[in-house]
Amino acid sequence: MPVAASRPMMGGTVSILVHDDAAVTAAATEGVLNRIEAWAGRLTRFDPQSELMRLNDARSSRVPIGPTLTAVLDWARTAEGMTDGIVDVALLDARLAAEAGADPARPMVPAGRRWSLARGPRGSVVRREPGVRFDLDGVAKGWLADRALAITPGRSALVDGDGDVAARVAPGDDWAIGIADPREPGALLATVRLDAPAGLRRLGLATSGTSNHRWSHTAGETHHLIDPRTLRPAETDIVQATVLAGSAREAEAFAKTAVILGSARAFDRLDRPGVYGVLVLTTRGEIRATPEMLRWLA
Repeated sequence: MPVAASRPMMGGTVSILVHDDAAVTAAATEGVLNRIEAWAGRLTRFDPQSELMRLNDARSSRVPIGPTLTAVLDWARTAEGMTDGIVDVALLDARLAAEAGADPARPMVPAGRRWSLARGPRGSVVRREPGVRFDLDGVAKGWLADRALAITPGRSALVDGDGDVAARVAPGDDWAIGIADPREPGALLATVRLDAPAGLRRLGLATSGTSNHRWSHTAGETHHLIDPRTLRPAETDIVQATVLAGSAREAEAFAKTAVILGSARAFDRLDRPGVYGVLVLTTRGEIRATPEMLRWLA
C-alpha cells in the first residue's frame, strides 16, 4: 500500500501519497506536512500574525520580507506575466468587497496596484503604492504543492495542496485523480490518470471555478475570482476549469485564467507550451476538453 499522510490545512486538507517504497516511512511524510504547515503559516491572510498580514498591515511603502514570502511573490509576478495580467495578487480589497456584497452597479475606484520586489544581500524588500494589499490564495497553494513535492521522498509521490496537485511519476507507476463535479456532491466530472511511460515525469493538476467561495447578498451572488480588468467577480460562462501542466503552480494560474476569460478565449490563450490539457464545465452544462487532455482521461 502507498504511504499516505494528510492534515487539515490551508482552509481544506493537504495530503501526501508515496507509491510503495520501503525507504519511505510515515514519519518522513509527516515531516513534509510539518514543513508545509510552517510555510503556509507565513502566507495566510487569516492569521493577523502571519508574515503576509504584517506586510498588508504595514504603513510603509517599503517592507522587508523573508525568503518564503519572497519566493511566492516572485512566482506571483511570473504568473502575472504568463497570463497577461489575469493572475494578480494585489486584489485583496476587491475580493473583500465581493465578499461584503458591494453594489455591482457602483463604480469601483481602483487603488494603486503597482508593486515590486527588490532583492538585497540581507533580504528582500517589497515596494508598493499606497493601498496595495496582497491575497496569495491559489498562487500560494500551487507554490506550496510544488515546493513540498521537491522534498517528498520516494520514487513516485503526490502532494495535494487542497486541490492543487503536484505529482512525480516514475515509469511503471501512475496516479488516478478524480475531478469533482460541482453540480452534484460526491460525483466526478472525470478522472485524470498521470503516468510516465518514457521516464520520470513531474506534473501539476489544478481546478478553479466559481462554485466554491460564493456569497449571497441582496443584490445577488458573488464569487471569489476577481477579474483584474474590472475589479469585480468575473462574468464568465465557465463554471469550472481543470488544467494539466508541468507544475502545480502553472496549472493553478492557467486554470484561474481560463475561468476568468470564459470559453470564447480560454482555449486559445491556453494553447501554449507547458499546458498539457484543459477540461472545462460551462454554464450550459457542456463538458469541453482539448484534444491533448483526452490522452490523460481514464
